[in-house]
Amino acid sequence: MPNLFWPRELTSDVGTSGWIGRTVHWTGVAFAAAILITAFGFAVDGWATDLAAWLAAAAVATALAARGVRYLLAHE
Repeated sequence: MPNLFWPRELTSDVGTSGWIGRTVHWTGVAFAAAILITAFGFAVDGWATDLAAWLAAAAVATALAARGVRYLLAHE
């Protein structure tokens, strides 16, 4: 359970599923960052604050899902 909040030490020998997990994780983090930047843009404009809130929630969910995939596939 502690690995859910803080990863273990990274190892270079994680196998194929580990590399897939890491790739999906970092791709998901980049996608979540893009969603969050879009949400900030909508919030600054002021005309789409409801959409900005939903996009911010989607960015958090995407980042957590990407972390979950890494946890499941790479076991870290």
